[in-house]
Amino acid sequence: MSSEKTMIVVEKLCKSFAGVPVLSNLDASFNKGEIVSIIGPSGAGKSTFLRCLNLLETPDSGRILIDGVDSQEMDVRKLRMKMGMVFQQFNLFPHLSALENITLAPRSLLKLSKAEADELGSELLEKVGLAGKEWAFPKELSGGQQQRVAIARALAMKPEIILFDEPTSALDPTMVNEVLGVIRSLAYEDGMTMAIVTHEMRFARDVSDQVFYMDQGVVYESGAPEVIFESPVRPRTRAFIRRVDTFSFDIFEDNFDFYRFDAKIDDFAMKHLLDHERRETLVDLCENLFDNFFFMFTKRISFTIGVTEEKDVELRFAYKGEEVNPLTADINSDEPVDKFTAVRLLTKSVILNTSSRATYTRQGDDYVLELLIPREQKRRA
Repeated sequence: MSSEKTMIVVEKLCKSFAGVPVLSNLDASFNKGEIVSIIGPSGAGKSTFLRCLNLLETPDSGRILIDGVDSQEMDVRKLRMKMGMVFQQFNLFPHLSALENITLAPRSLLKLSKAEADELGSELLEKVGLAGKEWAFPKELSGGQQQRVAIARALAMKPEIILFDEPTSALDPTMVNEVLGVIRSLAYEDGMTMAIVTHEMRFARDVSDQVFYMDQGVVYESGAPEVIFESPVRPRTRAFIRRVDTFSFDIFEDNFDFYRFDAKIDDFAMKHLLDHERRETLVDLCENLFDNFFFMFTKRISFTIGVTEEKDVELRFAYKGEEVNPLTADINSDEPVDKFTAVRLLTKSVILNTSSRATYTRQGDDYVLELLIPREQKRRA
């Protein structure tokens, strides 16, 4: 997707608000045609960085070169024609139709005729999957559709560079994929230079030539997506990737919704590129443990699922109550096997058949069962 020609160079960029530094001697570069995803914790300066690139924010110091020209020496209108931007909020004019929102700037700045602008606008609406919506007003469109109109509006100026500032953060989760799909198609088809601030890690991993991890106002680590997501070098990057690869929630016996739980596991599996077999193993194992083991003696479980750097899956089940360790279950030939011992034995068998590591410990007030599901699945006998 990228060429070797450098399109953007950022040197020692600094920006503060009310005396609080947001960007601190930030250095970065983007090649022509390169897709760069910018990730990192909230408050790291990601959005401010993008806004400085097209001078929506004026840097305090440092230098930004756009195709070899210092941005401070460029006419701001010409800079923003060269560098489009899509915001978190759609910022469509509510009194204008989708087509009119798209054609307003090309007619006034590119001096296109109404017929030329309308033709361009219709083509772009078709490109973002909104053919036939030319005369729909923003209030008649879903959030995802409005953001797609905003993308078409940015494309209408025929920019060489386009900046996306968390383009899905204001959307309902059901609409995120439709917007990501449009950006993904642009990344593969158009050859524009793109900078994308995003919290969608799988998307960043899939489309990027390069990933910037920002922390404390600098590009703390950068590299190819397989490096940043699978083997980051620096400690804060590793800690961040580890956090986004984990989620936790509490499960209650009296309102446990298997369908909702399955949906969460599906979402987790999709984000972390787990294959269908491991997804099925996770669901079967967890439902078995909840229904046939934990809910026999506790009504609440704190559940955590995560992915290690080696792409093994870690499961953690924590509960308060009596100690019931399935890993120590055994058959004493001199005594009959009661129902509860049989349950522990069955649970132990299920765990050993799916996990490469299993521990049961006391941690504070909780008893904790921790399992590791390996990347290469065990084969059932």
